[in-house]
Amino acid sequence: MDAVTGLPCRKEAFAQLEVAVNVVRAAGKRMVVALVDLDRFYRVNETKGTEFGNQLLYMIGQRLAEARMVATSVSRVGGNRFMVAIPLEHDESQGIQAVEAIKNAVERPIEVDGTELYLTSSIGATLFPQDGRTSEQLICRAESALYQSKELGGNRARFYNTEDTVQLNRRIGIEAGLRPALYLRQFRLCYQPVFQAADGRLRGFEALIRWEHPELGEIAPLEFIPIAEHNGLIVPIGEWVLREACKKLASINKNGANRLTMSINVSALQLQDSSFSQTVLNAIKDFELDASLLELEITESRGIYDSTSALTALSWLRATGVRIVLDDFGTGFSSLINLKQLPIQCLKIDRSFIKKIDIQSAERIIVEGIIKLAHKLGLEIIAEGVEFGEQYELLREWGCDCVQGFLFGKPTEHDKLDPSMFHHGEFAVFQR
Repeated sequence: MDAVTGLPCRKEAFAQLEVAVNVVRAAGKRMVVALVDLDRFYRVNETKGTEFGNQLLYMIGQRLAEARMVATSVSRVGGNRFMVAIPLEHDESQGIQAVEAIKNAVERPIEVDGTELYLTSSIGATLFPQDGRTSEQLICRAESALYQSKELGGNRARFYNTEDTVQLNRRIGIEAGLRPALYLRQFRLCYQPVFQAADGRLRGFEALIRWEHPELGEIAPLEFIPIAEHNGLIVPIGEWVLREACKKLASINKNGANRLTMSINVSALQLQDSSFSQTVLNAIKDFELDASLLELEITESRGIYDSTSALTALSWLRATGVRIVLDDFGTGFSSLINLKQLPIQCLKIDRSFIKKIDIQSAERIIVEGIIKLAHKLGLEIIAEGVEFGEQYELLREWGCDCVQGFLFGKPTEHDKLDPSMFHHGEFAVFQR
């Protein structure tokens, strides 16, 4: 038995589940198996101590045992994780009710030593026999559902579905492939041109990473970058992007271009790395670049505002001449009040706003207002995702500084870029 809660421990729990599966199979009944994970429970131990946390775990265990709808098993299978197995007398809807009862039991206010707490939980649930016919299958698929629940932000219950397994297997494949991808040279950069809106002249490029996995095929950055951030690989991958982009910019400008810029996307986790600022300056020095030609595009996140090192790194880099651009403005954590905190020189308006400005819409009013406000704050504006001439004409009319999008050029590999673009005065937006 578990010393803290008095419930069956992990080994005993799995043995009991095996027995329960045999019982419901023989009776021709169904059963729900749920894994209950207390969200951010480490905060309780950090602030109140482990003894207090153990009292809390004991009380939660008792609640779960009392919440069961029929004779079943409740066990503690991890630090702050419980397993509940509930045979169902009727149809699957009873399983939904059972999981709701479990979640409510955990999340009712709980008082320990005169302190009232409100906990939340993430639950992964699976059904016998639909989702699995053995205890091992049920546990594995409940784990998969719990993982999805946590990935979606926690504080929710999720039943297993086959798509979860497909997604989980894909993520495992991506995680495994990320580690050797750098030295196997599977990454490459594509470059999307950025133009001055007023006269259509080339201003520079944004470097965009691409990954061709030998088995999974082309994997979008939106899929593998969060995984790289999660496992810490974003730092070496980000350094590779930085140096490759600087190398390309040095090559372009040495071939007669007129001080073109290069933008790269930077993760908040890179900014928190103590060596990041020096890594940037080393790349600038190694490729003999003017610091003002390098732009770092950041996306607002808690990782930036909650990290003194991230804000310090941005301020220090800006002081050396590196330009700081706030990407995807208008989405996520973006807010006007935060513009005062970040040492930025430019805003990039998210494509989700740009795509509707050529019709009468709220986005049209918002984009025009952002451009005017940014200029009053002394900031430049780049509009991304411009696909139609009507959008470009409106942006130019409103005084938008720069534009990029499929109207002007798709992301292109370095060896396929048109050299004529690099020379000032020889390439305008509508010459093609």
